[in-house]
Amino acid sequence: MTRKPRIAILGTGNMALALGKSFMASGHFIAYGSRRPETKNDFHEAAGTESRIWGYQAAIDAGEIVIITLPYKEVAAMARKFANSLRNKVVVDITNPFAAQPNNGESGAQVTATAIGEGARVVAAFKTNFASTFDHPNDSTGEPREVHYAGDDEEAMEIVEGLISEIGFKPIDCGSLAEAVVLDHMVPLMIRLDTTEHSAQHLSSWRITPG
Repeated sequence: MTRKPRIAILGTGNMALALGKSFMASGHFIAYGSRRPETKNDFHEAAGTESRIWGYQAAIDAGEIVIITLPYKEVAAMARKFANSLRNKVVVDITNPFAAQPNNGESGAQVTATAIGEGARVVAAFKTNFASTFDHPNDSTGEPREVHYAGDDEEAMEIVEGLISEIGFKPIDCGSLAEAVVLDHMVPLMIRLDTTEHSAQHLSSWRITPG
């Protein structure tokens, strides 16, 4: 049986918990990274004792794939600080800029890649998914929900495509990191429509349908 890559998840919010549980159920070791891991006992109990919770550096060192779930305003500084450790690893950026969207037309994930520098292998993914949907990877039609992802590194894209599929979602290749700016803009609209059309249940999903 092929060993599954170890995953580091930086952050301890709802998305971190949802992703970690899904990937642990699929057989991955999960290392969570927190600025103050000593204060996260309740989170760790919720996440599952099979996982570990450490500081950012230890979690990054433990993971072959690193998923960033921090608030967007913290991401660039963190990426610069730990650039040497993040370089050449597959880094999945799920963060959303919202009002902090770069005004030069770049996507948030491009900013993350620039902060890491040469050797960055950043893929934007899971931006357009509510945390609540990870317990329900199939939507009300019975079909797998979509995960939109984008990146510039072909091998990293293939790895992320596999991760998406193995937890029951349908990967949708949305192109390059530059094109991920569209994903950044899809998220506020998704939240608005979920609120106005579905009473903010956070179980909505985007779907590409055939004509």
